[in-house]
Amino acid sequence: MNIFFAFDDGSLSTPARSARSCPASPAIPIIALANDSGTPVREELYTIYQWRTDAASGKLKEAFACGTAAVISPIGKVCSASGDFLISGGAAGPVAMGLRKTLIRHPVRPRGRPAQLDQKGAVSV
Repeated sequence: MNIFFAFDDGSLSTPARSARSCPASPAIPIIALANDSGTPVREELYTIYQWRTDAASGKLKEAFACGTAAVISPIGKVCSASGDFLISGGAAGPVAMGLRKTLIRHPVRPRGRPAQLDQKGAVSV
């Protein structure tokens, strides 16, 4: 499972590959889809403090997780011992849902390359 953050400047952020639980993770196709659509993606450290602060200020517009079984799952509320907080009122946002829709319509092969669909719509990987 990996996490992405969508900001008010249109960019995305995700933990650096070295910090992910699985370097060859489901994040790679998401990064490729975002880059293909012109969305800049930064791989960087993003602390829970930054997350909370950016959500409160409105700088953080969306957060979502991605995984093999989960595809893309929006994160609307974060619960912690130091207090809960919402991201964009707790609703799923257009970035997460748009990437999810694209990923479901156009599966991505390992290493971020789009799967090929034959004339009958079958996926070739």
